[in-house]
Amino acid sequence: MKPGNLISVIFIFISTFLHYTSFSQAYFPYDKFNGTNLKWTHDLQFNASDTTIIMITVREKVIGSPKLFSDKSIRPDYYTILICHWKNPDWYIMEVPSLEEALQKSGCTKEVITFVHGDGKDFSLAINRAADIRLIFDVPVIAFDVPSLIPKSNRIKNFYISKHNFKESVTHFSNYIKALANIKGNQPELTFVLHMHSLGNYVYMEALKQNRLNDCPIVFETILMNAAAVKQKKHKGWLEKSNIQKNIYVTYNKKDYTLNGAHLITFRKQLGERLKKPLAGNAHYISFQNIANKEHNYYRNTDLFKSHPNTKQFYMDIFHGQRILLNDESGFSERNDGKGYDIR
Repeated sequence: MKPGNLISVIFIFISTFLHYTSFSQAYFPYDKFNGTNLKWTHDLQFNASDTTIIMITVREKVIGSPKLFSDKSIRPDYYTILICHWKNPDWYIMEVPSLEEALQKSGCTKEVITFVHGDGKDFSLAINRAADIRLIFDVPVIAFDVPSLIPKSNRIKNFYISKHNFKESVTHFSNYIKALANIKGNQPELTFVLHMHSLGNYVYMEALKQNRLNDCPIVFETILMNAAAVKQKKHKGWLEKSNIQKNIYVTYNKKDYTLNGAHLITFRKQLGERLKKPLAGNAHYISFQNIANKEHNYYRNTDLFKSHPNTKQFYMDIFHGQRILLNDESGFSERNDGKGYDIR
C-alpha cells in the first residue's frame, strides 16, 4: 500500500473509532440514575430498596466544585472511602473512615463485587456505571475509581492520560486489595468478586508486574477481566502471578471497535481483542465475537441480554461468585484453535 493511502486508511479508522466510542453511550434503561447532581451529607438513612454504592476513589477532593472530586489529580497518600446513596434526583455522598464501616452501613454481609471502570469516566459517571451493575445484577458494588475523563482532551490524548493515571494508582489499588483480604480473614463467609473492564485492567496488570500482591491470600472467588485494554503479548507471564482468586475469566472479541481503536493507536494487540498463544494456565478465556458484533460494553448491554440470555446468565453467575460450567454445551463450545470457549 502506498504511504499516502495508508495514512488515509489510518485517518478514517481513527475517525470511526473516535465516533464509535462516544462516552455518552448507555444501554441500561434506568436513565434516572444518569444524573450528575452530587451532594455531600454527614448522615444517611438507608432503606432496603435504596440504591447504594460504595466508592473507593483515588481522586483529590475539590472544595466548592459541583463534581466534588478532581478530573485530573490523584491523592498521593491514601484513597477516599465513600457511600453514594441515590435519592431522586440526587446522589448523596458520605465519607466514612474505613472499608469495614462502609460495608456495615451499606448492609453488605453476604457478597460484594469490586468494579474497576475503564476510560472516559468522571466521578459521577463512575458512580452511575456502578449503579448499572447494582441494578441489573442485584449485587452490592464497590467501585474503584480513577480519573479517566480529562476535560478538553481528545480521545487519544485522554486514553494515554487515563492509562498513566491507572498506573499511578497501583499503590492505592494494592492497599485496597490488602484491606479486603483483612476483612475476608475476619468474615470468611463474605464473598468477593473483582470485575475490571477495559482500561481498568491496567491497574491490576501493573500490580502483578510490580509484585505488589505476592503476599496476599485468596481474596476473590472470581476475577473477571472484561474486554481488557492491555497489551496481550506476553500476558501469560504477569497473569500467572495472580494468586488472590479461585478462578479467572478473560473475555475477548476481535470485532470490538473500541479495542480495535486502542490496538491502532498503541500499535499493540489488546488482550480483550486479538488473543494469541501462549495463554495463561490459570485463566479461562471466553470469546464473545460470535454474538457481540462490534460491542465493547457487552457486560451491561441489555439488548444483547435479550437476544442471547446466556450472556446475562454468564455475568450473573460470575458477579454472584459462582463458577462457570464451561462444559455445559448449551452455553459454551470449546474452540478448535485452543483459545478457550465461545459463548453461545
